[in-house]
Order: sequence, then C-alpha cells, then structure tokens
Amino acid sequence: MLVEALSLSGFPNGATTGLDMTADFAPLFFGLWIILGLCVLGLAVATAVHDTRETKRNAKQATEPRPPFSKAA
Repeated sequence: MLVEALSLSGFPNGATTGLDMTADFAPLFFGLWIILGLCVLGLAVATAVHDTRETKRNAKQATEPRPPFSKAA
C-alpha cells in the first residue's frame, strides 16, 4: 500500500495517513461481483430450463391428436 493504514482505534498514527479504500474493501467488492455473477448465471440457467420444458410441452401437444368435441345438446 502506498498509504499507511489506520490503527485499530480509528485514529491516524502518522503524518502521511489516509484511508486506502481499495485495500480495505477489495474483498467485499470481489465478493459482490462474484455474487452478482452467480445470480446472472442462475437466471440464465433457469431461463434455459424453462424454455426447454416449454418447447417440449408445445411439441408434445402438436403431435398428439385432439379428441373430437361432442356436439352440444
């Protein structure tokens, strides 16, 4: 780090102190990106499964003959 980190008490401990946000929050940001990526991947898989099942259901309905309707009285 180019900037000296804060002490545990939260007070600066030197003349050139500052808060290096990238070093402190980097694991959080990486975790958020990983979670976001997994959510997008999960939505893509769910959409693919839904589309596949719907296509199979529509193909099955198209191949099966429909029974004739009885005439109303």
